[in-house]
Amino acid sequence: MEASLRASLGRIIAQGLVPATAARSPLEAVENLAALQGQQVSAIPWAIGVRCTGVSRARVEESFARGELVRSWPMRGTVHVTSARDHHWLRRLLRHRRAAWERQALSLGLDDALVERAAQVACELLETSPLGVSRAELVEAWGGSGIDVVTASSAQDGPRRRHLIMRLHLDGVITAGPVRAGEHLIVDARSLPAAPGVAKGEPGHEEALAVLAARYAWGHGPIDEADLARWTGLTLTEARRALAGAREAGESVGLPLAEFGDGLARADLADLVEEFRVEAEMMRALPPFDELHVGYRDRSCLTDEAGEALICPAKN
Repeated sequence: MEASLRASLGRIIAQGLVPATAARSPLEAVENLAALQGQQVSAIPWAIGVRCTGVSRARVEESFARGELVRSWPMRGTVHVTSARDHHWLRRLLRHRRAAWERQALSLGLDDALVERAAQVACELLETSPLGVSRAELVEAWGGSGIDVVTASSAQDGPRRRHLIMRLHLDGVITAGPVRAGEHLIVDARSLPAAPGVAKGEPGHEEALAVLAARYAWGHGPIDEADLARWTGLTLTEARRALAGAREAGESVGLPLAEFGDGLARADLADLVEEFRVEAEMMRALPPFDELHVGYRDRSCLTDEAGEALICPAKN
């Protein structure tokens, strides 16, 4: 079998897009990938459901309503869906890669004092609305408390609001969960499972990076260090180091890995490709911003240049 075709089929199977590897629940589907891009709200139930067996849109939304899944900015400045138990782990593990973004936030006047006041107002609001609030309701509460989310230039209005909300996500104060009227409501993130010791400079950081590399290889593989760097926002040096420890980390969390072509993948992937090639080659409909396309730096095994231009005409 041609190497690029084999890699493509391997990724389709690893991502749970065939019955043999499909998840039994939305939570299982998301945790298999570690994180699933959630930039377009309407695409999220589709992206999760196509990786499950017999799961409806309503059941996906129930997973958010029950607090199993959340939507936030754990990495790369892009909205992703993760499990609630991975939320703090991922945001703390990769927070150090957001330094440039935080400098930009400061340029919009979002200093620590303002952020602290905004966090206090948000927490007070969520105490009275534990099921969540809309972004508009949160912004209104800030305005009522004298917190200016509009800069002198109207063109900066949107970025300032967005940066403040994102900062509170990054600080672990809020996240997004239940769906109402097509919007993921903002909820209190402080009660979600903690993740001590994994931030850069803490004793468990390198080990946690290796676990993340193992989980990425398991649910997306075959992948290489450039794919990992692009997906997480890590530097190539960090990604290389994390991938070097991925096999050992994978064994420790029950995700055995092995070489697959030029990349790393789940250890049973070669056998799965041989057994379920027909299913993997079947036509399937995937939503915008799907992980099968955006989850990698090198997508050449999935499509040629003409196909890439059709899928991603604006290169984003």
